[in-house]
Amino acid sequence: MKVILVTAELKKKRPGRYGAASLEELWRLAETAGMEPVKKISVRLQAWNPATLVGSGKVQEFKELVKETGAEAVIFDEELYPAQLRNLERALGVPVADRPRLIIQIFALRARTREGKLQARLAGFSYALSRVAGKGGGMDQQHGMIGGRGSGEKQIEYERRTIRVKIAELQKEIEGIKRERHTQRGKRDAVPMPQVSIVGYTNAGKSTLLNYLTGNLHGIYADDKLFATLDPTTKRVRLPSGGWALFTDTVGFIQKLPHDLIAAFRATLEEILYSDLILHVHDLSSPEAKQQHAAVKATLEELGTKDIPVINVFNKADVVKDPSVSAWAPVRLRPILVSARTGSGIKELMAASEKALARRWGEYELSVPAGSKGLIKEIYSACLVKEAVYGSKEVNFKFKATPENYARINKKVQEEKSSR
Repeated sequence: MKVILVTAELKKKRPGRYGAASLEELWRLAETAGMEPVKKISVRLQAWNPATLVGSGKVQEFKELVKETGAEAVIFDEELYPAQLRNLERALGVPVADRPRLIIQIFALRARTREGKLQARLAGFSYALSRVAGKGGGMDQQHGMIGGRGSGEKQIEYERRTIRVKIAELQKEIEGIKRERHTQRGKRDAVPMPQVSIVGYTNAGKSTLLNYLTGNLHGIYADDKLFATLDPTTKRVRLPSGGWALFTDTVGFIQKLPHDLIAAFRATLEEILYSDLILHVHDLSSPEAKQQHAAVKATLEELGTKDIPVINVFNKADVVKDPSVSAWAPVRLRPILVSARTGSGIKELMAASEKALARRWGEYELSVPAGSKGLIKEIYSACLVKEAVYGSKEVNFKFKATPENYARINKKVQEEKSSR
């Protein structure tokens, strides 16, 4: 499908790279959705037009471009009101969409898990509900109700009620999945490895990083596309001084993320709240890295992650000739420069990650009966063992562990001893 892309901003706003960068991002979003952008237009306005967002002159210009290019749709970078959508479609003679609708469509296309698909459908119905509006006389049709009084409900009321029923059904299914996730989280906490969330702007290289950290053993899908992966993936990663941590690759963030998607994907994003550490991955090669950082940071703050330590990881260092003159030069975030593709800087990243995780780990000592092979194996697999002295009757361990981890293992050791 050929599409024309439009972004608009007010003249009183100082022109900058943001509008151009947002339009470029819209182009990539359209390509991700399988569309063929044929024209991109940037418009500066004195004021917003409540009927069509842009003035009648621009609408006529867009109409001529539609004919000239053979475009089958027009997509605006701004969120449009229902009336604006209807008026623009009527004037241009082709379907009109906005950025939130495009992003929701991409989520619906690319979601793979049952939860992801349900959340994408919920976002789509929530978006549709806010845009159900009368379309002339056609929406004045009424549905008679047997046993009811009067002429029945109007078509618009019927459509709204139908959508609300579907939303309620989806919410019920998602609540069931949330309960399953809570059970799974409980099982994970029963062997509490440190939990690390990899977050960042879409296409920053989060999945590529997780692939490298796991030795490419799992074939996690990664591609040079916006929203290449939507469903969270959790894998075990070996820490430098021993033991394991769970690293989770989360859905990518983006500017102007639709509120319907933030709400629908909150259950997925809330996994971040259970992290011991957040790796905020940036695309060092992007000229918009500073704005992308702000978009991710704002969403994290909305989720309530302020008490979780964050390491700022600057990926794609291999494609930047001089990182010191990058867009990040003015920002003092003490970055760690890495290349998830070549492995450069990964050693330093893992050392910093372990140091940050260790702040939550206490140092403990335990004496385990020498014949308790299962307990001994468990300590080695879930703790950072500093010293192990093997005796004829007991093995004396010195190790680092989370409080939950120590409490669980200590309980098992005491039960083992009391049963002997």
